[in-house]
Amino acid sequence: MDKKFIKKTVPDTVCRVHKSGGYAVLSNCFVRSTKISCQAIGLLGRVMDLPPNWNFTKAGIIAICADGETAVESALAELEEWGYLRKTMQMPNESPNGRIHYVYDFYEYSALDTSLPKYNYVLETFTVDNATLNRVKKDSNFTMISNKLLRNKNIKNKFLGFLLKVLSLPNYWNFTMSGLVSICKEGKTAVRNAVGKLMKMGYLVRTKLLPNESIHNSFEYVYEFFEKPLSTDEAKEREAETRRKAITVRENRRSKTSDSTAEKQEVENLYLDSQPAESLPTENQGQYNTKKKIKNNQVFTDKSSIISPAPQKKFFNNSTVENVEKKKEEYNTEERKLYAEVVMDNIDYYELGDWLCVDDRDGYKEADEIVSFIVDEICSSQPYGTIRGQSFPRSVIRSQMLKANLDIVQRVIINMSEVDGVRDFRRYFINSLYNETLTHYFNEGCASRWADYAVARDFGY
Repeated sequence: MDKKFIKKTVPDTVCRVHKSGGYAVLSNCFVRSTKISCQAIGLLGRVMDLPPNWNFTKAGIIAICADGETAVESALAELEEWGYLRKTMQMPNESPNGRIHYVYDFYEYSALDTSLPKYNYVLETFTVDNATLNRVKKDSNFTMISNKLLRNKNIKNKFLGFLLKVLSLPNYWNFTMSGLVSICKEGKTAVRNAVGKLMKMGYLVRTKLLPNESIHNSFEYVYEFFEKPLSTDEAKEREAETRRKAITVRENRRSKTSDSTAEKQEVENLYLDSQPAESLPTENQGQYNTKKKIKNNQVFTDKSSIISPAPQKKFFNNSTVENVEKKKEEYNTEERKLYAEVVMDNIDYYELGDWLCVDDRDGYKEADEIVSFIVDEICSSQPYGTIRGQSFPRSVIRSQMLKANLDIVQRVIINMSEVDGVRDFRRYFINSLYNETLTHYFNEGCASRWADYAVARDFGY
């Protein structure tokens, strides 16, 4: 019987959205667009929440955003490209102040955007200084967003736009990271970065359920989005509450399953016990000629003692071999996915990616490769591995690799940047990571004791 491999993770996750009071009504025509970036969606959402008497200027927009002037201008240019903004220049003889003047017309719906189906819409026009807000009349296809979220100066437009897109999703939407990538203009790295930033700011609480906590007996993530950011303590309480609820649901389902199984087993046993012995089927069989059988067995024994048995050839079914190899490959793939999740949690993947994003480098791609390096050492099929020219059992290397955290990885990368003439950066990283996991806490203790001694020596206390 072939061994069955249980899937360690499930693609589907749980997403909950928590809303607070004081709403602004935004049209889904631009919130769910895949033609404009989350940065442009966030900026347009802020503009549509402006009161009618607001004095619109580009400097004023920059003042209420966490983004700089360049980012705001880029978002405005993108909105203008896709028809969500029309900028009209007035000459000095047309301007009320006798200077060249720009008038901005913002739209919640654009016919140029083909990522969403066309709607029968009616625009409501709100004129403010230097601008006109053309809002879609909200009789259908809209999302209610908290005013506090739209007017928060501490969240960048790209993260605000991403959060608006998530908040606009229907309740039946199948929430997955790949699904988020498919409905965003940005790529996978940007979406991961947005998720990590929202978690750091308190707008998202992600709870990882272990196989003994999930009803699917596998790793599962629960995403909870909030319009009002939570503190660190509130996020931990929310995570603990989500975990308790998941365990309760799992235990209730297990008890129901066991009760139904017991009932079925009881019925089956009752049926078998109630069968009368006389009703068992019988068959009349002829009597064997035992003498003839013994004689034939004796002849066969004599022949087998004289004639040596010919060597038997073993024939393998190609399909059987292919199935075994396929099962082995599936097992290795699932094992790598499992260890990749563990390593990402250990090294704080999102924080490492942000830390590596310097000088316009893609830190998340580098973080992906770092995770791959560590997983390769953990899941290698070789019984021994070589570290610094010395052979170690694979179990020892696996144990040390699983001890790596964010501080250790950062220290190794910083130390590598100060070394000249490194030929194989990957092998050097693995060797340094192994040594650092062996002496990390000892080095920290020595450095701390030296600092205490130096302070007492130099300052007298």
